[in-house]
Amino acid sequence: MLKMFMKGKYYYHLIQHRHNALLQQDCLDEELRAKLMVRASYHNSKALEFCLRM
Repeated sequence: MLKMFMKGKYYYHLIQHRHNALLQQDCLDEELRAKLMVRASYHNSKALEFCLRM
């Protein structure tokens, strides 16, 4: 049960990372691009953390 929960959180953060990375590529505003980059890197680090725990 715990493993399924961890896998779910991993996939959630992975999808959020990819979504924010795609939004960052299409963004024209530099300030918003920086915020999206921070969000994408946060979700990437969380996805890696959950991947290592599994």
